[in-house]
Amino acid sequence: MRRASLPAVALILLSALALAGQARPASVAGGPSRAGRGSIPREMIRAALSYLGVPYVSGGVSRTGLDCSGLVFRALEDATGAGASRGVEALFHEGATVIYPIHLGDLLFFDTESQGQPRCASHVGIYAGSGRFVHAASEGSRTGVIVSRISDPYYRDRFLGARRVVPWRAPVLDVVLTDTAAHLASDDPFPSRERMTIQVFNRMTGGGPMDLTILKDGNRILQTRIAPGAFGPAVIPLTPAVGVWEVLVTRLFKGRELERVTFTVEE
Repeated sequence: MRRASLPAVALILLSALALAGQARPASVAGGPSRAGRGSIPREMIRAALSYLGVPYVSGGVSRTGLDCSGLVFRALEDATGAGASRGVEALFHEGATVIYPIHLGDLLFFDTESQGQPRCASHVGIYAGSGRFVHAASEGSRTGVIVSRISDPYYRDRFLGARRVVPWRAPVLDVVLTDTAAHLASDDPFPSRERMTIQVFNRMTGGGPMDLTILKDGNRILQTRIAPGAFGPAVIPLTPAVGVWEVLVTRLFKGRELERVTFTVEE
């Protein structure tokens, strides 16, 4: 059976995320959605780390041996069911260019062959968070699939740039208020340090002002008032850091909780 290419899987994932954004993007906490699984970028990192210690083999794409693009191929296929392009140069022209910030699952490219100023991609790794990346090294004190730091002088001086081949969700969280109080959990995380928007839609039959509170890891970050009967949603911009976030809406006078939506933010 013919494998889907990297552009094909990116298109499939983007389409799925777009469709999900048209529906209500939160599921009842404790429900069956994505139970036991993380985001696609997180699954890609988990898959790549499962190959730690596999020896370096030029052209290798299995647990008996991997090269650097072979590790990307395997990690993406394990996480999504579709493999990446083979070869560092081919991967360097896939996906979207990343300036800042770098997120989980982004591909990092290095020039390990040129002398002096880096010019062409000859090595690739997968960003794993906290300044680290997982890759299949062919030379140095440690070879095979290892984890290294971007700040290591060898890699820092040879870094060419990053590409994003695994899409994150659209940066919008819809909170829909109804006459039935609910505690909801958003299925997929948002990327950190990226601007997102919280939209609160009032679908309640009753009136009265409401308080909206945003919490991070249980600590209040922001509180604002929502007036009843306003046209369109209340819009709150946010640039979140890594952590567990909550949007809590309560009645102003009675203090009754109307809705609580929990979402996570990953690097």
